[in-house]
Amino acid sequence: MARRDYYNVLGVKKTASPDDIKRAFRALALKYHPDRNPEDVDAEQRFREIAEAWEVLGDPEKRSMYDRLGPFYKPDGKPPTPDELKDFVTDTLGNLFGRNPRNQPGADIKVSHRVTFSQVATGDETVVEVARQVRCGRCDGSGAAADGGKKTCENCNGSGKGSGRLLRARCSRCAGMGYVVIKKCQTCSGEGRHGSNDRLKVKIPKGVATGQKLKVRGKGHDGLGDGVPGDLLVLVDVDEHPIFRRRGEDLICDLPLPYSLAVLGGSVAVPTLVGHTEIQVPPGTAQGKTLRLSGKGLPAAKGRRVGDLHFKVVIDLPKNLDAKQRAALQSYSESLHAEQHPASAAFARALATHIAESASSDSEPPA
Repeated sequence: MARRDYYNVLGVKKTASPDDIKRAFRALALKYHPDRNPEDVDAEQRFREIAEAWEVLGDPEKRSMYDRLGPFYKPDGKPPTPDELKDFVTDTLGNLFGRNPRNQPGADIKVSHRVTFSQVATGDETVVEVARQVRCGRCDGSGAAADGGKKTCENCNGSGKGSGRLLRARCSRCAGMGYVVIKKCQTCSGEGRHGSNDRLKVKIPKGVATGQKLKVRGKGHDGLGDGVPGDLLVLVDVDEHPIFRRRGEDLICDLPLPYSLAVLGGSVAVPTLVGHTEIQVPPGTAQGKTLRLSGKGLPAAKGRRVGDLHFKVVIDLPKNLDAKQRAALQSYSESLHAEQHPASAAFARALATHIAESASSDSEPPA
């Protein structure tokens, strides 16, 4: 789509004759030709605009189409796409209300960062390496070389304003800046910003969880011109722990217990996030029972609550017994009374009742 008024580019009226348009084109092309203006970025840009305007207005058929379609003109004659219409509306509103297209906000940066369990438990400050666009310090974001890299805009005489019927709009030539770049800054190649690999400090709060986003304001890409910088968004990925599993603020740990300790009870060493401690195992502790240490889990992300540490008992049965050990275990088993295995005794009673009822049912004659 036509981004500028082609008649305005050549400095002629819409009613100009073909000869007037040709003379205007030749004069301007001669004035702004790159061979006459080496290293003048603005002259090079003006020459391209002049050539584009001549390509349309110098052809009677294209000029007729341009007169009908105006800013929606396309050389292929196709209607504008939805994205092109959106861009046109955005540019038009920006022009009317003074929003400068050279002052664009910087984009956000999203990175992933791995966090350890200990960092979740205590909070921490870590360093994240980020590739970002930063404002050029050499040209202060203008994109112009420090030694005469810009000049006052001829269209608006440095005011940055253009003419409009209802209100003063920004100058279309300099986009409201009041100057045009004639020599690019060598550091940023005229962009006003350049790439930088930065090491940025990020605060890891207590209780952070996988999938949570940490925002560091103003540490995304710097904006163009006076545009505000974007933010750095750090996506947290908490490492798996070799011992603990997480359930919210609570921690779960499988605790293997030798058969004898589960039966007799006693003291056993267990891990915590900051070391280890001892807990008492009650006599007769069964498989799957949970022993809890209050307040030894992870802190909540908000508030003062701290989760608990749960130990899930797993009975560690002995394997590869030798003959002497098997004999000792057999003797021990034979020394026990049935009621010393209450669950087995209850199951045996229920089984006997079931067998008796089944036998009684089978012996009854059919009705």
